[in-house]
Amino acid sequence: MSFTVAAAIATAGAVAAVLTTLPSASATPNAVASQSTTSTKLGTASYLPLSVAKKVSDIAMQKGLEKGYPVSVTVVDRDGVVINQQRADTATGATVQVSFEKAYAAAGFQTPTADIQNFAKTSPGFTYIPGFSILPGGVPIKVNGKIVGGIGVSGAPTGELDADFANAALKTLN
Repeated sequence: MSFTVAAAIATAGAVAAVLTTLPSASATPNAVASQSTTSTKLGTASYLPLSVAKKVSDIAMQKGLEKGYPVSVTVVDRDGVVINQQRADTATGATVQVSFEKAYAAAGFQTPTADIQNFAKTSPGFTYIPGFSILPGGVPIKVNGKIVGGIGVSGAPTGELDADFANAALKTLN
């Protein structure tokens, strides 16, 4: 018998031995639970549904267009992953990435990017964090006091206007 075949048989035997000590998949939930000496309570986390991300994106986009500014809007979850991203028909390509970086920074630092920009005046290291934009226009999204994401708007002549559009959209959340 070759060494490889012998190792495979030994491994299969060890797996079979381990499997016989595990509770059966067909066991009742109470039987499995009774075998555990401690219970682990899992936490719960709020999340930002796609429908809400689309709603706030649409409103922020509309606010920009009402003022005559084609903007891009990005909404990310609490981890900075894009949930929804939109670009107005005539918004420049650069606004797409900047809106993402604003949303990512707002969610990651859990504070509006305008505040981060002010903080960077005395701590310039904040201006060199890859992937983050500290220009105004990024706002964290909170539900019941917990960060669930961030929104970033880019394309208006000032970051303050971008922030106004993002804040107007967030005011529509209950």
